[in-house]
Amino acid sequence: MADPSADRATTAVTHDGAFRVIALRTTATAAECARTQEVEAEEARNLADVVTGTILVRLTMAPTLRVQGILQGAGQRGALVGDSHPDGTTRALVQKPSGLERVSLAEGALMQMMRTMPNGAVQTGVVEVPSGSVSAALMTYFQASEQITSVAMVASRIEEGRVAAAGGYLVQLLPEVSRAPLAVMTERLTADFSDPGAILAATETDPAELMGEILYGMRHAQTQEADLSFGCRCSSVRVLSSLATLPRSEIRDLTSRDEHLHITCDYCGQSYELSPKALAGLLSQS
Repeated sequence: MADPSADRATTAVTHDGAFRVIALRTTATAAECARTQEVEAEEARNLADVVTGTILVRLTMAPTLRVQGILQGAGQRGALVGDSHPDGTTRALVQKPSGLERVSLAEGALMQMMRTMPNGAVQTGVVEVPSGSVSAALMTYFQASEQITSVAMVASRIEEGRVAAAGGYLVQLLPEVSRAPLAVMTERLTADFSDPGAILAATETDPAELMGEILYGMRHAQTQEADLSFGCRCSSVRVLSSLATLPRSEIRDLTSRDEHLHITCDYCGQSYELSPKALAGLLSQS
C-alpha cells in the first residue's frame, strides 16, 4: 500500500473539456533538496518553489523527459536548479559565487526551463521572474514559451529555517472552455486558491483533496497519478565515465600521484573514492 504521506501528483480533466488540473505535494522532495544543498530560511523557500515548479512543468509538458528548471539570480549571480526525471525523482543544486549570501529574485532574475529530448537535443525557454515570484514566472513561461493559458501556484512553508511543506497546482485552460465555466473558475481561483497557506493545507492532506476543491461542482475524471521523491543520478560508474572525458595527460597525472581520488556529488553530497588502479583502467579503455 502506498504511503499516504508520500509526495505525489494528481492530474484530472473536466468532462466538458474546459480545464486540466494538476495538484502536487512536494514536501519531502523539497526538504531533502534544501538539506543536501545546506540552505535554510528564504533561500530554502525559493529552492523549494523552483523544485516544485520544475516538476510541474515536466508533468504538464514532458512527463517522459528530463526537465531542468534554472532560476538565475539578479545580475546573473548564482542559480537555483531543479532537475526532474521521468521516474518521478528530483534533485537540486544551488550555485553561488564566493561571497554571495543568497541567490536574489530581485529585478533581473530569470527562469529557464530545459527539456532533454530523446535524441539528446535540448529545448530551452527563458522568462523573467516578475516581482520575485516563481509562480508568476511559471505562468509567464507557460504562456510565452508553450502558448498555454494557465494559472499556476507553487508555495512552501518554512519552520525553524527548514522546509516544512511544499506543493502547488496548475489549472490549464483547454480549447473547449466556454464563458460560464471560465468565469466560475476565475472567481474560484481568485477568491479561494491564491493563498499559499490554503494551498499547502490542502496538499498536505492529499493533493487529490486540493484537486476536488478546485473542481468542486465540476464533473471530472482523474487521468494520472504519479509518485514523487528526491533522487540523485550519481554513481561510481557515472563518475568514472565523467573522468574518462578528460585528456589522457590529465588522467596520467592523477594516476602518477599513487593516491585515492575523492569526488563528492554536488547534488546529493555522496562521496566516491577511486583507487589509482581504477583510474589507470581509464587509460587502457581509451
